Amino acid sequence: MTPRTGTTAPGDESFRRGRLAKATEFLDAAEALRALGGDAGVFSAGSQFANAFVTQCVLSGIAAADAICVARTGEYSRSGAHDEAVPVLRAAAGQSVAKHLEVLLAVKTKAEYNARWVSDIVRAGEAAEALEAAARSV
Repeated sequence: MTPRTGTTAPGDESFRRGRLAKATEFLDAAEALRALGGDAGVFSAGSQFANAFVTQCVLSGIAAADAICVARTGEYSRSGAHDEAVPVLRAAAGQSVAKHLEVLLAVKTKAEYNARWVSDIVRAGEAAEALEAAARSV
């Protein structure tokens, strides 16, 4: 099955800066949750605020991906289906960057809607940090 590429929209420098600011804000919120709910700042599955932490990481990664795409191509994925942003990011920044968004989107549903605790907490934090850093560097 061929993945859909979604719809892109143009973004300017103001949009890029705004999405980068949100990426940083969400990542800062994730770090605050880690400090509140982790044992010495380390989450495990079932930890208080672990799902909220992952959700903030996902939001940060999506915003960072938009900022990266706009910086590189002048466009971002405006599709409501976040998985459609992956090929847009891959085209703008390569697979090594897009893989971080793939990690985050894989845990998004688990963290937000599943009755179980998400277990990919460390990977989500690392992926969000990598995307935010990539967005800052473009």
